[in-house]
Amino acid sequence: MSLPELLVSMILLGVVLIAVTSLSIGFMRTNQQSINRQEQIDSARTATERMAKTLRTAIMPSQLTASCTGACAVDAFVVGQDFTVQFYANLENPGNTVGPSKVTYTVVTGADGVRSLVEKVQVPDSATPTEAGYVYCNAEAAGATPECRAHLSTRTLAKGVQITAPLFNYYSAASSTPLSPAASGGSLTVASLSKVLAIELHVTVQLPSSVQAGPTTYIQRITLPNAQAVLPSTEVVP
Repeated sequence: MSLPELLVSMILLGVVLIAVTSLSIGFMRTNQQSINRQEQIDSARTATERMAKTLRTAIMPSQLTASCTGACAVDAFVVGQDFTVQFYANLENPGNTVGPSKVTYTVVTGADGVRSLVEKVQVPDSATPTEAGYVYCNAEAAGATPECRAHLSTRTLAKGVQITAPLFNYYSAASSTPLSPAASGGSLTVASLSKVLAIELHVTVQLPSSVQAGPTTYIQRITLPNAQAVLPSTEVVP
């Protein structure tokens, strides 16, 4: 083989190697995107299902025991914001032997800038309410006792949560238009919280990656049976 023929062969071989490498890289990127997309689907679905299951148990403490009167007779929802909701829930509470759990769902931003959806569930100090209501110790305080900290469980439901649209949308019986936390400084008023009969979840997840898949969104509206149970007869669920 002459030198020119050898050079031509080497050039052709180089072109083939470049083409094969490009195809391999493209396949790997596509495969990784598919893996990321499936992880996003699983994460968003699991988070939505968990929140939906818990929200359906939202309840006024006074619905659990006749001894919960006066200051104890508060609404089921404590906080209602675009990316945070807190409420009382009848979770793992047979015969009110535990009392209503205080449940919080919120979006937090980590040191790496990635946003996560976090669930916090805290049981009361006692299953018997005081005159001021059920008592919940500050389990996240630096000086909290081991017993107090044991009342709180925290877990991350999803990572890579996007905040392009509200995560929580609150609905009353009065209108098909959601209540607006922004209209009252970013958080629903006590009066508005007492009217919440349904919540629509918009969970959007996009995992951080060098080969990101497009964002995945799950939408689900949850009606609140315990809230409807105390709905005045003059109101109708939309």
